[in-house]
Amino acid sequence: MPIPKPLAEIKNDLQMLLVDDLEKTISTLQGMLPEESEKRRQTILLQGRLNTTDKDRRNQVALEDHLTIAYNQIRSALLDLIVDLAEKDFEPSAAGQGGQASVSAVPKFVIIYAEEDADYSKMLNKHLNVLKFTKKIRVYDVNKDVKAGEDVAARAAEEMADADYLVALITVDLMGSEWFGVLYDAIGEGRRIIPVRMEQADFEGTGLEKLRSLPSMNRAVSQFKSPDDAYMDIVTELRKLLPK
Repeated sequence: MPIPKPLAEIKNDLQMLLVDDLEKTISTLQGMLPEESEKRRQTILLQGRLNTTDKDRRNQVALEDHLTIAYNQIRSALLDLIVDLAEKDFEPSAAGQGGQASVSAVPKFVIIYAEEDADYSKMLNKHLNVLKFTKKIRVYDVNKDVKAGEDVAARAAEEMADADYLVALITVDLMGSEWFGVLYDAIGEGRRIIPVRMEQADFEGTGLEKLRSLPSMNRAVSQFKSPDDAYMDIVTELRKLLPK
């Protein structure tokens, strides 16, 4: 994508815009960068942080001082990103465009979620027990299956390396956790990701909204009268991904 003006002018315009409008600065920079660009992925992550902070402000769940710090951290990170821009960042690349590896005979699913959502993961694992027992799937839970003394993030990265599918339990807590950064990197790498909507949460602009989510029909587990019905819907859809 050719840049519309000299890079120095683009940086200056963005820095001037950043003074008054944080959200518009992020969206403007996103619109200028190629979809596969690492810098664009960073802007989407900053957009997610901004959305979470805005929601905390609207719901009055954080002190004003904490909100100010959060906004300043986002603004500082965005300024660093702008200053670090290079002409190569605006050039299309082959990143993320390669074909995906074939699915294993016994697919491996890695479940990613915020620690606060452990009960959701526990329930999903319970409904997956038949598939695990009959060796139709393998499952790794990033928070539960780590061994004592192991580095959680390092072990998760190791398990994700050969995973066929990454199952992301979507909640507002996930969006504010370190796991969202891990998930966002995986989106940029073109991994197979299955968003599972545990509750209704805004994730527009993160890249997840472009993926087919479970339960079916864009519903959230919290919208079902019976949670068991929701989990059965999820398992039924996951069965369709298994090799015949």
